[in-house]
Amino acid sequence: MYEMNAREYSENVMKGYFKKIYPVIAQQILDYTGVTEGKCIDLGGGPGMLGISMAAITNLEVVIYDLLPECIEVANENIAERKLNRRVTARQGKAEDIQFPDNSVDLVISRGSIFFWEDQKKGIAEVHRVLKPGGWAYIGGGFGTPELLAEVMEARKDDPEWEKGRACRMKKNPPEHYQKILEELEIPGGIQYGSAGTWIIFQKQE
Repeated sequence: MYEMNAREYSENVMKGYFKKIYPVIAQQILDYTGVTEGKCIDLGGGPGMLGISMAAITNLEVVIYDLLPECIEVANENIAERKLNRRVTARQGKAEDIQFPDNSVDLVISRGSIFFWEDQKKGIAEVHRVLKPGGWAYIGGGFGTPELLAEVMEARKDDPEWEKGRACRMKKNPPEHYQKILEELEIPGGIQYGSAGTWIIFQKQE
């Protein structure tokens, strides 16, 4: 099972190197999908900064959903720190078995998690299942803009293993890999690909 030091990741990465990227990605998701109300899952959200950033600019009720209990603990601390307890919660669970009813969620977002799912196809099928007709999924990995990616790379230039890991994940997960999964699941959607990231984007048909 994937493991991480949730508290260290939250403080040093999410609130450190990556601090600027979450508000930018949240705004990009809002601009693309237009979803401002209803229920949102931040799937594999870890300590929760993308979901928190999404809640900050919408009226969405956001659930940070992650496999690791340590991430849920830290996510709850981050939610309280931002005083978003009324609209943001954290729950433990895995992407391949999302504990939500069919057709119950307006938006599913995820940054950086899909690379670590045991079964990406099953996870995407689960996302599609829980979405309401007309609901949106915006899943993948990225840094918001090429400029923000350059800032992160500069900040982590003394850690060649980080860039090696990122390059390896990109090589193993090219856009056509995700497009094939969507086609096999018969989910109409597309892959947004660029130097700053790769995103699987689809809207559940009415």
